[in-house]
Amino acid sequence: MQGQKKPQKKYPLSPKTSPLKVAKAQRRMLHLSPANWQYVILCFLSLLIYSNTLFFDYALDDGLIITDNKSTKKGFEGLGEIFTKNSFYGVFGDEANELLPGGRYRPLAQATFAVEYEVFDKNPFVSHLLNILLYAFICMLLLKVLRNIFEKYENEKWYLSVPFIASLLFACHPLHTEVVANIKGRDELLSLAGSLASLHFSLQYIKTLKPLNLFFSFLVFSLALLSKENAVTFLAIIPFSVFLIQKTSFKKYIFIVLPLLTSVAVYFLLRVNALGFISNTVENNELLNNPFLQATTSEKYATIFYTWGKYLLLILFPFSLTHDYYPYHISLTTFSDFRVIISMFIYITMIIYCIIRIWEKDIIAFALLIFLATFSISSNLLINIGTFMNERFMFVPLLGFAIFVAYIVHRFLSKSKFATVAKVILIIILAFYSVRIFSRNFAWRNSFTLLTTDVKTSVNSAKVNVGAGEVLIKSVNDNTPDSVKQRVIGQAIKYLQKGVEIYPGFKAGWVYMGYGQHLTGDYKNSRNSLEQALKLNPKDANAISYLHADALTCYNLGNFRQSEENFKTLIHFVPENTEFKYLLAELYANTGKADTAEIILHEIIKNNPGYDRAYNKLGEIYGRIYGNFSKSFEYLYKAYELNPAHLETLRNLGTAHGLRGEYNQSLKFFLEAEKIKPDDKDILKKLSITYRNLGDNQKAMEYEQKASE
Repeated sequence: MQGQKKPQKKYPLSPKTSPLKVAKAQRRMLHLSPANWQYVILCFLSLLIYSNTLFFDYALDDGLIITDNKSTKKGFEGLGEIFTKNSFYGVFGDEANELLPGGRYRPLAQATFAVEYEVFDKNPFVSHLLNILLYAFICMLLLKVLRNIFEKYENEKWYLSVPFIASLLFACHPLHTEVVANIKGRDELLSLAGSLASLHFSLQYIKTLKPLNLFFSFLVFSLALLSKENAVTFLAIIPFSVFLIQKTSFKKYIFIVLPLLTSVAVYFLLRVNALGFISNTVENNELLNNPFLQATTSEKYATIFYTWGKYLLLILFPFSLTHDYYPYHISLTTFSDFRVIISMFIYITMIIYCIIRIWEKDIIAFALLIFLATFSISSNLLINIGTFMNERFMFVPLLGFAIFVAYIVHRFLSKSKFATVAKVILIIILAFYSVRIFSRNFAWRNSFTLLTTDVKTSVNSAKVNVGAGEVLIKSVNDNTPDSVKQRVIGQAIKYLQKGVEIYPGFKAGWVYMGYGQHLTGDYKNSRNSLEQALKLNPKDANAISYLHADALTCYNLGNFRQSEENFKTLIHFVPENTEFKYLLAELYANTGKADTAEIILHEIIKNNPGYDRAYNKLGEIYGRIYGNFSKSFEYLYKAYELNPAHLETLRNLGTAHGLRGEYNQSLKFFLEAEKIKPDDKDILKKLSITYRNLGDNQKAMEYEQKASE
C-alpha cells in the first residue's frame, strides 16, 4: 500500500554498511542484561574451577558403582538390575544387602554411568565432563530459584544482589570438591538438581496456578530421590520457600506438598521392591561402618556435637581438606570438652532463632532452616551414617550458609561506609575459594594421589592409612628399581602398621602388610600379619594365597623352619585343604622326617582315599628312603590307577623299575611321561639311560641330544 512504511530489520547489515555501524550493531547483538551476565559469570566460573578434573581417572569408590560393577558395565542391559537391586549388587551379588546398614538404592546416577558405558565404554573424561556441566547447571538453577525467592533483595548494583552473591559463594566453596571431582558424586549432583527444579516448579505454580507445574514438580522430585534419598529434606524447604515469598492459602500448600509426598511414596515402593526391609545389624560389629562402636553413649553424642562444630569451622576455613573422617581422624570426646559445649550452644541458638523468627519471614531464619533441615539427615543424630563426618555431607547444607552470608553483605555492608572494604573482602574470599578448589582437585587425579595425599591430613584414620599402604604396594612391579621398591614398600608398611594399630580388626590392613613384608623378604613377620588376618576371617582368599606363597618361597630358599610354620598355620585355618597337608608332608620327607611325613600322608588317605599324590609320595618314601620296593610299588601303582597322567607318579614308577633292572617297564612309564611333558629334561635323560641299558644306543643318543637341547 502506498505510503505505508515497510518494517525495518532490527540490525540492517548490508554489504554497504560502514564498519563503524557494523561494530555498533554487533555490540548491540552481544549485549547482555545485568541479570544475564550473572548467569554467564556463574557458568563460566563453575566450569573453570573444575576444568582440571577433565583429565583425571576414576578414584576411590568409583569402582563400587562404575568400573567394578557388573550391572553398570552391562550398559543398557544392566538398567533392569540397577533399578531393581542394591547399588552394589553388581559387585557383591545377593550379599550386597548385608554389607551396609540400610542398603544402598540410588539407581538414577548409576543408570547414567551405565548409559555412558554403552555409548562411550570406559571413559572417565566423559564422566568428569558431565559432572562439571551438571554442577554449572545446578549453580545457574540455584540463581534462578533464588531470584524468584529474593526479588525484594536485588541491589541497584547487580553484582551485589543476594541471589548472585549466594550463588557465587555456593559455586566457589571448596567443600564441594569431593562431590564434583569424584565421578561417583553424581548422585549428590542429580539429587540437588532435582530438588532445586522441584522448588522452581512449586514457585511457578504459586505464580501461575498452572497444574502442569505440579506434575513437573512430582517428576523432578522423584528423580532427585532416585539419585539420593536425602532429597527428602526438601519436603520442609519447599513449603517454607513459598511461605517466604507470599501469603498463600492452606489449600495451595496442600497442592504443593502432595506431588512431593507422591514422589516419596513412589521412591519408597521402588526401594522396598529392590532391597526389602533391611535391618541395621551390620553397623553393630564393624568399626568402619559404625564409628561409635567403641564409644559409650555419652562419648557418642559428645563426639557428634563436636563434629557439628567441626563442620562450621570447615565452612568458614576450608583449609585442611580430606575425603576421610573414619576412626579415628576424629577422636572420641566427652561433654567435658569445651568445644562440644560451644558447638551445642551455637546449634541450640540457631534452632531457637529459626523456630522463633521463621514465622516472621526472617531471611536469616530461612537460611538456618535450609542448613539445619538438609544437615539433619547426615548429622549422625538420627541415622548412623557410617563415619564421623564427611565434607560431601555439606554439599546441600551450604545453600543455607551461602544465603546467610549473601544477606548479611546485602543488609549490613553494601550501603554502609564499609561497603568498599566488604566488596574487597568478598572478592578475596571468592578468589581464595576458587584457587583452593583448583588445587584440591589434583588430589582426586586417581586413587593413588588421593590416598597418599589425604593420609598426611587424616593421620589417625585407620582406613586412609591402610588405603595408602595398599596403593603404594600395588604401585611397584618387577620393573621398579630395587632401591625405589624397598623405599616405597617400607613407607607402605609404615602406613599399614599405623592402620592396624588404630584398628586391630582391620583385616585388609593385616593382609597387605603381610604381602608387603613378603616382598621385602621378612617372612617371619609376614606370617604373623597374615595369621592375624586369618584370625579375623579364616576364609580370606588373599591371606591364604600370600601365606601359601610365603611357604613355597621359604622352602625354595632352604628356610625349612619358616616354611613349616607357614604350612602349619595354613592347615590350622584351612584344615579341609588336602594340598597344604600334602606339601607339609613333602617338606618333612625331604628334610629327614620321613616318619612324620608318612603319618600325615596316611591321614590324608584316610580322609581322602582318592588323593593320588599321597600314594605317590608314600611310594617314593618307601622306595627312596626305606628301600622297600615291594611296598613302594604297592603305593605307586595305586597312585597310577587313580591318575595315570600324573607326571611324578610316572617318573617314580620308571625310576623304581629302573633301579630293579626292569628296563622295559621303566621305558614304558618314561615314554608315558614324555607324552605329558615332552620338554622335561630329567625325563629325557632317564629315557636316554634306559635305552642305553636296553642296548639301543641310537635311541639313547637321540634322547641325549634332546635333553641337551
